[in-house]
Formats: sequence, C-alpha cells, structure tokens
Amino acid sequence: MTPTLADCLDRRSNDLAAVRIIAAAAVLWAHAWVVTTPDLKTADFMHVFGFSLDFHGVHAFFILSGMLLARSYMTRPDALRFVVARLMRYLPGIFVSTAIAALVIGPLVTRLPLEAYFADGAPFRFIAAVTSLIDINATLPATLDQGAEPNTLYIPLWTVRYELVFAICLAIAGALGLVGRRALTLAALVATLAVNVVWFWNGEAAHLDLGSPHHLVRFTSAFGIGIALATFADRIPVSKRLFGLVAAVAVPLAFTPLAALAGMALIAYAIVVIGFARPPLAGALARLGTWSYGFYVSGFLIEQCLVHAAPSLNAVGVFVLAFPLALAAGWLSWRYVEAPSIALVNPITGAIARRLPWRDGAVDPMPDRPTNR
Repeated sequence: MTPTLADCLDRRSNDLAAVRIIAAAAVLWAHAWVVTTPDLKTADFMHVFGFSLDFHGVHAFFILSGMLLARSYMTRPDALRFVVARLMRYLPGIFVSTAIAALVIGPLVTRLPLEAYFADGAPFRFIAAVTSLIDINATLPATLDQGAEPNTLYIPLWTVRYELVFAICLAIAGALGLVGRRALTLAALVATLAVNVVWFWNGEAAHLDLGSPHHLVRFTSAFGIGIALATFADRIPVSKRLFGLVAAVAVPLAFTPLAALAGMALIAYAIVVIGFARPPLAGALARLGTWSYGFYVSGFLIEQCLVHAAPSLNAVGVFVLAFPLALAAGWLSWRYVEAPSIALVNPITGAIARRLPWRDGAVDPMPDRPTNR
C-alpha cells in the first residue's frame, strides 16, 4: 500500500535534510560566480522553469519550511513556543558567525590599523545589525571590500528574513485558529498562485524591475505550497511513479507562461520523494544536510575569504574549496550552537509563560530533542 505524506511525516526518521544540502549547495555554486565575476547579473545564469538553479534552491527551502512548520504547529499548537523555537533556530547561528567575522576574520584581513577598525564600536554594530536581520548588508571597516562583490559578507540572509517573517505570520494564524483549515488554505494558495502566474508568469525576468514585490509573491507561493502539503498530507501519496508523472507534466511547461508554477510543483513533489521514498544517495546527503543551516549562513563569507586569499581562483575553484569548509562551519554551528540553542526552547518558553497571566503558568514538560528542522 502506498503511504501518504501524513504517514511519512509521523515517522521519526526521514531524509528531508538531503533537500537542504542540495539547495544550499546550489546557492553556494551560484555565489562562487558572484564573488569571482565582476558585474555578473542574474540574467547571466542559466534559467529553467523561469529561474536560475540557486533560486530554485531557495524555493525548495521555503517549500520545505512551509511544510515542516505548518505540520509542527498542527501537531503542537502553541504560538508562544513556536515563535521562541523559530528565533532560537535562526538567530544564534547568525550571531556566532557574525561575531567570528567581526572579531576574528575582520581584524586579520582589514586594511586599517586595529585601533581604527574598532573605532566607534563598528564591529559590534555590524554583529547587531546582521544578527537582528535589520541590515544584512552591513559592512566591516575596510574588510573584504576589493573583490568582484565588495562589502558583502552575508548576502544569503535576506531569504532568512523572509522565512522568519513567514514563520511569525504562521504563528499568528495559528493563534487565530486558522492553521489546518483546508478550505482556507486552498483558497489562499489558489489566490497566491494566481498572482504568481498572472503577474510574474515570466519568473525571474520580472525580478529586475519589480524587486521586493516579486520576491514576496514567489516566496509566499513556495511557502504556501509547503503549508498545503502539510494541510493535505493525508491525501498526498508518496510514490516514485507519481513523481515521474508530475515530472512528465511539468517539464514540457519549463519555458511557457506556467514555467514558474510548474517548477515549484515539481520541486514540491521532489522534496516529498527525496525525503520519504529513499532514492539513491538521499540518506548520505541527509546526514550532510544536518549541517546545512550553518553551511548556508557562512558559505558566502567563506567564499569571499577564499577570493581575498587567492584572487586568481575561478568560480569552480572557489566552489570546490568552499564546499568542505562550509560543511565544517555547518558542523561546528550545529554541534556547538544550534543544537544547544534548540534545547533551550522549552525552558525559555516556560520562563516567558510564567509571566503571562493568560497562560496560567502552563509549561510543557516535554523536553526538546535537537533536530535538523
């Protein structure tokens, strides 16, 4: 009997983390070209289904997050705990990475004397600005400012900012009792996808002119598809054969006005198959995917440092060297920052709850188990 997505989500083990490392690697590959090629434009990348491969990787992140976060809230409907968990999942890793960038890497590579580098507390303002996601384009004084993409250290974090906002919106919707309502989920998804098709049918080509509205619509579409996967999980079969059918329908649409939507649908079901149907290499990639968040956060900084140290490196060389270094950064982040931070979610939630009269001091006694979600 073919299992449903709900059956698979109820299992304790899966290979969903494989999706994260594949997506993060796609972004790292694209950024290797960005840091080595002056004046590189989005249009210079190969496009299929309306977008370059790195943007498809980002869409995979949003679809996967929408599915897992919605499923998490439906399983454990506690808005306060949900928000605390998201903040503890996203921010500590960024804080530690930016602290290392500002207080270790910066002093080593800056062109300024250390007194000037630390003047007015610039490195500490940098840490606060990037960690809070208020200004992910913040710079360090005279640091990594002479390459093909100068003064840019944490460019991937602009997508994390969207994801955190979506997570908070999901918590608000959950507190209002809206998460899990099938008719509402379907109506909202259809409306969002209609805007995607009608207004942004040509995919990334609209990016140059429309900017933030374009990002908002496509990320909302991807996140909404993930929420729909979680909401209708008991009706979605997990089947390699069905993936073949989805691909057979989607691929002919790759260069049509429905390209962006077809690409997201194909990615969504690919996530389901990779995560639960045990395709080749999924298990090995999932083990690497446990470290994908730190990989994603620090990957661009690592590439910039490589170009600074060896300006003659080409994009392929930067990617080949950056990949294992980013994996190492991801392992360190997971082992010493992310997993310990996740373990603090229940204690922090309990401490806050005891100070909220409408929570009646209720504290969930079940401890968190660190996971790669």
